[in-house]
Amino acid sequence: MFIRCPYCGIEINTDDRSCQKECPLGKDCRMICCPNCRYSFVIPQSSLIDAVKKIFRKGKGK
Repeated sequence: MFIRCPYCGIEINTDDRSCQKECPLGKDCRMICCPNCRYSFVIPQSSLIDAVKKIFRKGKGK
């Protein structure tokens, strides 16, 4: 998926998370660092997707 940097407008591949090699938030980290201007921002995500993910996480513990 591609997203535009809100600061400089460059198109960024969301699969390339170049902020840190090992984010303390792990695989749930939604931060992106723009390779052009180094601006860090959160990938926007709908609340519906968050709700569905939460349901599936609860189901794994059973």
